Amino acid sequence: MAKYNVNPWLEIQGMKEKMDSLMDEVLDRFEIRERKSERLATWCPVADAYETQDAYVIQVELAGMDKDQVSIEVNHNELWVYGERRMIKEVSSSRYQFLERSYGPFARKFTLGHKADESGIRARFQAGLLTIVVRKGGEVSGSQKIKVTDEPM
Repeated sequence: MAKYNVNPWLEIQGMKEKMDSLMDEVLDRFEIRERKSERLATWCPVADAYETQDAYVIQVELAGMDKDQVSIEVNHNELWVYGERRMIKEVSSSRYQFLERSYGPFARKFTLGHKADESGIRARFQAGLLTIVVRKGGEVSGSQKIKVTDEPM
């Protein structure tokens, strides 16, 4: 009698490829296009968002990163935070006991309120926390990059 070996990981990979193919068909059928940064993201940082009387405030946790590794863009009423956290091996061997932090490209999208002021968006990066303040009282109509500073807002 012949022995038949089944590798469950290959089965899972095959299912993933079929699901990816189906999703591509749906995106093509309805002409939904994702931004390149969202498609390539391998993880999503945690964030808090709240509203004050004068502004919307978004705080994104990016421990172990510098402000130069983070990009912020506004496109109409969407605010995108993206970048990449690179893994720096600090051990002489590559034998980890566990690895819980996420590495690689990330992207996070936030929908801005209708009264967001395009000219009043400020971003500060300090101690691994990115704080974005979007002033109220205007309208976001175009697309722009936001400079990230480490100075008080």
